[in-house]
Amino acid sequence: MGLEEQLLTASIEQTFREAHKAERHLSRLTYLNTQDNVEKGEHADDLREAEGVLKYFVDKVFRDVGILAERLGLPFLRRDIAQARAAIKDLSEIDIDPYYDTEFHCGPLAEARKYFDSLECMTRGRAITGLAVFETVLQNTPKIIEDAGRPPSNEAKVRDEVLKVLRFCFRDVVREIPIAKNLKTYKPDIGVVSLMAAAEYKFIDSAEKAKRSLDEVYADMRGYGGRYDWRSFYAVFYMTRPFYSQKDVDEEFRLVKAELSWTPIVVVGAGGKKQSPAP
Repeated sequence: MGLEEQLLTASIEQTFREAHKAERHLSRLTYLNTQDNVEKGEHADDLREAEGVLKYFVDKVFRDVGILAERLGLPFLRRDIAQARAAIKDLSEIDIDPYYDTEFHCGPLAEARKYFDSLECMTRGRAITGLAVFETVLQNTPKIIEDAGRPPSNEAKVRDEVLKVLRFCFRDVVREIPIAKNLKTYKPDIGVVSLMAAAEYKFIDSAEKAKRSLDEVYADMRGYGGRYDWRSFYAVFYMTRPFYSQKDVDEEFRLVKAELSWTPIVVVGAGGKKQSPAP
């Protein structure tokens, strides 16, 4: 087994994460179904879009798991996976979870997971993914700042300390990567080209800045979207006090129907604006 199989395993794991996000999104919409809103209207449009996203990820995961089985020298399992996929009429079908009667789950996605679980143990020898390392560094931003011994007063200072650590992990980490649109060029704070992942930092030292930072991230979502070369985005809310919790921001992303490619990370660390000395 070579590096290609391990990279494919990492890609499949990421696809499962995206599929489960789509599953949760469709489940939330399904809870709002009535006899009058599933055929036409805004809710019906949202429902069709969510079903399409889930179908895409479930189809991809079946295809990639089949390729992994073939690369691992398991042609009969590859055949079984293909037959299981062909037997599914609706890849976005969701039903009440038999274990949690207040939640929905996607049966086809669970079926694909069953096959992948059988293969994953064969590829776990070096199963630490670049994206997982990237996320871990972002989540540990407060520790990085603490070790630096220089409490930051703005986003740039936080970003620069995190960049120092990321350069030990990735050769192709870049700062303020340009993402050009028709009328404006957007520049995420940090990106890793090989991961197609970028992070945008928000430095928050007041309740007012906390509210404003959410609006800024929503604008970033529109600006960074539609590019194949950057597919995973992280909004890191670096707060000097716990103005919001992780659950608060997760719920806010859900309510505004945030892009599924965006993941919020809420951390609390040292820093703040320097106060002028008293006269």
